[in-house]
Amino acid sequence: MAESPTSSDAPAGDAARLLDNMLRAMQLHRHPRVFLAALERPASGGAQADGDIPAALATMVATLRPAMLLVLGHVAARAALGRSEPLGRLRAAAHQIAGCPAVVTYDPAFLLRSQATKAAAWADLCRALATVRSAGSGATDA
Repeated sequence: MAESPTSSDAPAGDAARLLDNMLRAMQLHRHPRVFLAALERPASGGAQADGDIPAALATMVATLRPAMLLVLGHVAARAALGRSEPLGRLRAAAHQIAGCPAVVTYDPAFLLRSQATKAAAWADLCRALATVRSAGSGATDA
């Protein structure tokens, strides 16, 4: 899941190419069970919309039953996890969302602006794959 101004906006342009390359590096770029879900930012004063995100996400997880979730970006992580810690702390911790393991990493658009974080993002992707493998699902079931 990625942060996005509207739920219909998936990463575009260079950010989309980088996300595709991230999935390609994980050997998941053409996998039929890889889904991208963009979290819609609530309108100003939308505290109630914030509370709807975890419920909607739990429904999506129950329906799709992924092996793991890769949460892209600080806004998405805070919304999905309902936590307010800095991104570095969220990246370092193990998470569960609706009973599904989740790994937090940088949003592809941020990675394009901050080249120095690419190595850390790669480490996050490796941790995500290790999470899936340790669950006994195999890397291609994500």
